[in-house]
Amino acid sequence: MAEINFLPGPVKISRQVRTALSADAFSHRSEAFSRLYEQCSDMLLRLGKSKHVVLLMGSGTAANAMVAQELKKLSGKGLILSNGEFGERLISQGTKAGLDFDRYALNWGEAFALEEMKERLENKSWLWLVHCETSVGAINLDEQLVAYCKAQNIKLCLDSVSAFGNQEVDFSDVYLASSSSGKGLCSFYGIALVFYNHEPERAPGGCDYLDLAVYHEAASVPFTFSSNLLNALSMALRITDYQKKFKQNAKHALRVKEWIAANGLHAPLRARQADYIWTIAVPEKIPSAVLGARLKENGLWIHFKNRYLLENNWIQIALMGTGGTKEVSAGLDLFERELRALRRSGGG
Repeated sequence: MAEINFLPGPVKISRQVRTALSADAFSHRSEAFSRLYEQCSDMLLRLGKSKHVVLLMGSGTAANAMVAQELKKLSGKGLILSNGEFGERLISQGTKAGLDFDRYALNWGEAFALEEMKERLENKSWLWLVHCETSVGAINLDEQLVAYCKAQNIKLCLDSVSAFGNQEVDFSDVYLASSSSGKGLCSFYGIALVFYNHEPERAPGGCDYLDLAVYHEAASVPFTFSSNLLNALSMALRITDYQKKFKQNAKHALRVKEWIAANGLHAPLRARQADYIWTIAVPEKIPSAVLGARLKENGLWIHFKNRYLLENNWIQIALMGTGGTKEVSAGLDLFERELRALRRSGGG
């Protein structure tokens, strides 16, 4: 039986993108690379509705490290939000980068109230938050917050690693937004993305590899770059109809919501639910590790091995790759069958 991928990464990748990755490598100093880089950047900017984007070798964490170094150039104090694992990581990165900020941390899955954020943003110069908090499937950004930051001249920064490519985004009023070539863009991990709309200045100290201005001033890329990964990302951007994907995600979301209710499950979430990733609390008598292992044995890959999932007896299903409606239905049917079997056996 063909494997079904419900992982938030690595996601299911199309044959065309896999073929593009395996093409002969060429120099990142060549004209061919410069053309490919420019084409890829143009497609990313249209999808993100941003003025500029830089690409560097690394994961989404590397992109966030670049955001942290860019924030260090600013005067004034900031605010970092957290309602899950990746918000906590932003706080950790901000602390280690030596940023001057307050933190506003809620219980995982709780929703941020705009009026409360307004109070905490008083006399702040920047705000950094996770666009889609992957650990709980929460959407933390809305138009009112974007409008408020713009009106108050607060520089809004987003960790959009999970959101970009999985939902409609508009970075035109965002100071910095980070993402990655994996997850929603349906390509391989390895390219970090940072979107921005200002003219960056060089950092007086720090690391050149993470200095946005170094990339902004370069004609193409300032450091070694994999043509294979760029070729794969370019192919994914060319062949994926992202608007169609967003609409498909919304349809899948209705199906998954009904499925969760029909199986007596619940999501530990009080914020707005994303259309493409769900964290589900497994019934107490069933260890999430046992359920995840049984699903894997039967060809369904779900996310269950992360520390925070195991500690809470949670699992995650994500629909970020190139799977269709039939695959989603087959995966949910398989999940339901194994869940019922474990319930009958008292947990396995």
